[in-house]
Amino acid sequence: MRGSPRILVIGSPALGGAVSQALPRCRTTAAPSLLSGLWTIGHEEFEGVVVTLAGGRTALRALPSLRQVAPRARIIVACEPRGEPLAREALQAGADDYVLEPVVADELVAALALEYRSTAPAVPAESLPSIQEITALSDVLRSMGAGLQPTLERLAIFLRQVFQAQGVTVQVGEAAASAGAPGPPVLQEPLRRKDDTVGSISLGPRERTSYLASDAARLADYARLIETIITQIGEQARWQELAWRDDLSGLYNRRYFEMTLDNLISQAAMRRLQVTVVLFDIDDFKSYNDEYGHETGDALIREVAVLLRRCSRENDVVARYGGDEFGVILWDAEQPRVPGSQHPTDPMALAERFGAVTRQHSFQCLGPGAPGPVTISGGLACFPWDGKTRAEILRAADAALLAAKRSGKNHIRLADQAGTMQA
Repeated sequence: MRGSPRILVIGSPALGGAVSQALPRCRTTAAPSLLSGLWTIGHEEFEGVVVTLAGGRTALRALPSLRQVAPRARIIVACEPRGEPLAREALQAGADDYVLEPVVADELVAALALEYRSTAPAVPAESLPSIQEITALSDVLRSMGAGLQPTLERLAIFLRQVFQAQGVTVQVGEAAASAGAPGPPVLQEPLRRKDDTVGSISLGPRERTSYLASDAARLADYARLIETIITQIGEQARWQELAWRDDLSGLYNRRYFEMTLDNLISQAAMRRLQVTVVLFDIDDFKSYNDEYGHETGDALIREVAVLLRRCSRENDVVARYGGDEFGVILWDAEQPRVPGSQHPTDPMALAERFGAVTRQHSFQCLGPGAPGPVTISGGLACFPWDGKTRAEILRAADAALLAAKRSGKNHIRLADQAGTMQA
C-alpha cells in the first residue's frame, strides 16, 4: 500500500476499527489518547487525523496543539449526534470538519478529501516546527510519567531552545521550573484551564535578536499544549494513586507497599538508613465475620485503618496487606546507623502504642453488644538486622506475627537476627 494516504485515529479501538473499515485504501494508525497521538504525529507524517470528542473539552484544548505539530494534516473530529454543538466549537479551535458516529464512509471520505487542502490558508514557514523541535517535544512527552516538577523542568529547557531565550520560567500553581537566567520577562503567556489561569510561561530577552509577532503567537500555541500536558499529568497521577489504593480501607495496597519497601531498602543500603516493617492483624477476625456478618467485618477493617493512620507518622507507609492484615513501613532519613547498632526501640514503642489504642477504642460498628475490646497482634522486623531484602524482612515480620498469635495474641513480637523470637 505504498503511497496510500496515512490517517491517524485518536480514540477508542472501536473508532479506529470504524475508520479503517470506512477507508480501506488508507493506512490507519491508532492512538488511544491525545498525548500518545501528539507523540505519534511528532514522529510520523499523516495526511489526516480523526480525533474523538469523547473526552469533551479536553479534546478541544488539544486541537491547537495538534494543528501546530501537524500543520499540513486535515483534522477531523468525531462525535455522537448529541455532541454536535461541541463539534461546531471544535471548528473554531482548529478542526477542519467533523463527522458523526457511527462513522459513515462517504461522510468521512468527503471530510478528509485531499483536494480540500488546496483551499486551506497557507501556514507561515516561520511558524512551522522543525524536525529537531518536534523530536525534542516528543522527548518531553515521554518524560511525563516522572511527574509534574520533572516535566516542568524539561519544558523550561525545551522552550528556551525553541525561542532562543536567555531564560525561561514555567509556573503551574505552586510548582515552577526555570532554565537559563530568566531575568525580567519580555514575553509572557498565561496557562488557562477553561476560565481560570493556572500558571504562566515567561521568556527573558532573546539571546541575539528581538522577538517577532509570530513568536508571541507561537508562545500562545505552546501555552495551550502545555496546559493539556499538565492536565494529563494530573489525570495520570490521579489514576496511579487510585491504582495504589485499597478500595475497602482507603490505605495503600500490597503492591504499593512492596514497591516502596524495595525502594527504601535500596536507599537504606546506600545511605545506612534504618527501615522497619510491622505486620499487624486483627485477633479472631473470623469470629466477628461469623457473628456480625461480612458487612460489619468490612466496617471493622475500615475503623482499624483509621486508627492505624492516626498512630503513624507523616513519612510512614501504611497499607492493607491482605484480608485483615495491615503493614506499616517506618523509616527515618535523618538518622544514619552507626557500626554495631542494635534493633531500634522507637518502632517497637510505636507498634505497641497502636495495640493499646486499638484495645481502648470503642468500635461503633460492633454496637453496644461487643464481646470485649478488639485486639491486634503484630510482628516487627528491621533492615539490616533481620534481613537484607524485602522477602527476608517480610518473612521475618510474618514469623514474628505468627509467634505472637501462638503465644496468646494481643501483643507485638520482635524478630531477632537469628530468626528466633524475642519477648
